[in-house]
Parts: sequence; C-alpha cells; structure tokens
Amino acid sequence: MNDRNFVQPFETSEYRARLDKLRILISNAGMDALLVISQANQCYLLGYESFSGDEPQAVLVTLNDDPYFILRKMDADTAAEAGCWLPQDRVVGYAESYVGGSGEASAWEFIGQFAKGKVGASARIAVEMSGLGVFSYPKLVGALGVHEPLDGSDLVASCRVVKSERELLYMTEAAAIADRALLAGIDKVAVGVRHCDVGAAIMSALCAGTETIPGDPPPSPIIRGGERAIAPHQSWSDDVFAAGQQGYLMVGAGRHRYTGVVARTIHLGPPTSHRKRQHEGALAGFQAAVEVMRPGATCSDVARAFQAAIRPHGLIKDSRIGYSVGIDWVDGPSLGTNNDTEILTNMTLRLLIAFYERGENYMLSEVIRVTEGSAERMSKVPCILFERPA
Repeated sequence: MNDRNFVQPFETSEYRARLDKLRILISNAGMDALLVISQANQCYLLGYESFSGDEPQAVLVTLNDDPYFILRKMDADTAAEAGCWLPQDRVVGYAESYVGGSGEASAWEFIGQFAKGKVGASARIAVEMSGLGVFSYPKLVGALGVHEPLDGSDLVASCRVVKSERELLYMTEAAAIADRALLAGIDKVAVGVRHCDVGAAIMSALCAGTETIPGDPPPSPIIRGGERAIAPHQSWSDDVFAAGQQGYLMVGAGRHRYTGVVARTIHLGPPTSHRKRQHEGALAGFQAAVEVMRPGATCSDVARAFQAAIRPHGLIKDSRIGYSVGIDWVDGPSLGTNNDTEILTNMTLRLLIAFYERGENYMLSEVIRVTEGSAERMSKVPCILFERPA
C-alpha cells in the first residue's frame, strides 16, 4: 500500500498533493516559504500524529522541495513511527539543551536559524503567527532576521476545508465511534448517577471504538445537567443527575485526528411543555440549516436560515451555529451571519444548536457532509429529546 514499512493513514501521494496545493497559495501570496506551527496543520501535511507540541516544532515548506520538520530530538528520531512520511534526512532534531533550561536559549531560535539557512536571508518567509506566543515570537523573528515576517496563518486551513475521500472515510468512522459512545453515556444516565460515571462510560466507549474501528485517544466529553451546570465548555462536575433535570451529553471521537462530534439532550422524567417546544424549535432550525447547506450557498446563508426557523418558536441564539470540522475540532470557517465563505462539495460542517439557561441546558449537534447536490448527516443517532426514567 505504501513505500514505508508501516501503514500510513494516507498514501504519500495524497500528502504530496496537499503540499502542491499549499505551494500554489504560498506563491500567489508573494511568499517563498512558510513555517507551519499548528500541530493540526503539521498532521495534515506530514501525517504526524504525536502530541509533542508542548515543545517548539515547525514544518518548513518551500516552493520547490520536500519540507523539513524541525522538532525536539527525541521526537525527531521517532517521527516515522508517529506517522510522518518524510525521509529521515528531512526530519531535524534540536538538542535537549533547549528543553526545560533556565537560560535564555529557545528552540524557536534554532528553528528560525535553520529556516533562514535553508531559504536564504533575502527570502520572504511567512509564519503561522496565530501559533506563536508573545515570548516565542521575538525569538523566532530575531533568528529569521526579519523585522516582521509575513502572516501565513490561514494558508493551510484553506487547503483543509474540502475533504478527500480518505478523509471522509476517517470522519465517517469517527462519527460511528462518537454515536456509540454517546448512546453508552445516555444509557448510563439515571437519577442519582454521578456525572463522572457517565463520563467513564463515554470515555471507555471512545477508546474501544467499534468491533472493526479502533478509537483514537479521546477528548473529554461535556456533560451538563442541573442548576449549576451552565458553563458550556466545562467537562463535568461532582454533581449527580436528579429527577426533572434537563441536560446534554456532547461527545467527540477521533480517527487519525479526524473528528466526529455528536450531542443530544436528555431529560430525566417526562419533559415539560416548555422543553418540548424548545426542542421543536431547535429541530426546525436544524432542518432549515441542513436544507440550505449546499454547494454555492454561504455560511451566512445557513445561519440566516436557522435564525428564521427558530424565531417563530421564541428562541434566540446569538452565537455561531457551527463551524468546519476535520483534524481536531475547528478547521475552517464558522456558520455565522457575519461569514460569507462559500460552501463547497465535501466540506464537513459541525452544526451546533445550543441554548444555555440555568436549569434548561439544551444541545443538538452533529457533523454534516456537503455533497454535490445536498447535505447528509454523518451521525445515525436520531434527533430526539432522550427521556430517561425518573
């Protein structure tokens, strides 16, 4: 299948095609090279899946040759085992003396000096500025020998939004794992059950995957329920589920870093009429958004269709209703009324419908694939308000 002695997530030819696409963008932007800082972008270009980005690492992409991957030596020596397709002579390790010391030396200086040495002092080097902190920036820029490098933060992201068939396969597999884990969590929810026990059921299912699909290392699920559980990005609390509560479970699964996300709302006991109406309005918005999510429409078209559908139900949602998803959680434009990005075939967009009120937590969310003439759900879990015994 591949020209290496391990199975890569993608053929080397696909990685090279991604680089060719990126090089066109680099050249059109008047740049000679790009330093890729984002771990997700590094994974996209190289297949490198190790989470070693707590220390500086970068991919140097030039216009005419294979890239260089510069990272900590212990990780450079094993990059192939972590999925990187590059030959070993294109993987450069910096010394351990740059790690954990109390001095002023920074690995960003090593990376900058290496890049400058490869492309030349007069080259127009772009950097993914969004991946640099205030302490890292001057170290890297000083080593590059430029006053202010060009910003290339959005170049790789623009390549990632349209998925290949292999990428879509991994996202379909991730969606299947997420579905299974969500249902395991829902089955665990009951009066008196701790939120952490529901989390354990979900995490176990995420790691196990399915009978035929191994799970990736999972992100923490979000488990909301009760009067105090309104923080939208908190994993879970020390609380227990109680009769009459409404809450939701949000689960993310991965396959080779490609993400499947699904969330559903649960109710312990019969839902109130208000909560039923809330779900009906959310479902109307969901269906309206999916109907508009077609090639040629814009992200703002989708958001406006959603807003128009929920308004008659007395619902208000000021935040975005989703975003492009792929490697990791967000890999492109948001679904908001302020975003006119055109929707293209084989984009994958997470639709996120959530209302955060004290004691009234609600979420309906999943990933939608845009096809040539329409859009299709990647989750198989029904879009219902799940009722658990009180």
